[in-house]
Amino acid sequence: MKRLTASMLKPKRAQMLKEQGGVSPITKLPVTDPVLDHCHKTGYLRAVLNRWENAVLGRIENWAARLGGGVDPIAFLRAVADYLEHHQKYPTGIYHPTHRTEAEKKELRNKRARDARRKANKEKRIAD
Repeated sequence: MKRLTASMLKPKRAQMLKEQGGVSPITKLPVTDPVLDHCHKTGYLRAVLNRWENAVLGRIENWAARLGGGVDPIAFLRAVADYLEHHQKYPTGIYHPTHRTEAEKKELRNKRARDARRKANKEKRIAD
């Protein structure tokens, strides 16, 4: 078993990032805030990820382990991807009551801006 020391982390991270071509194996985006990801069960290094990716990955793994006596995180992620893909292809056509289309959001912003201008003008007239 080969264990890194704390002083070996930074050079190992730089080496692995270079081997990855500077991009994340998950998102294929450039790694700009690099962290060395590792498996918390085995302790083995996996790859260099962006800090936010590593945080999301950790949460997913923790949540999956807590679900109903423990769900395999890999099976969970595959099922999530299948679920999202299915509902993207076959939407129910029924909107959630809080959902707003982009046009509805724009109209609401415009209405709020008009109301604010009206209020400011009214307060200005009263002050004069």
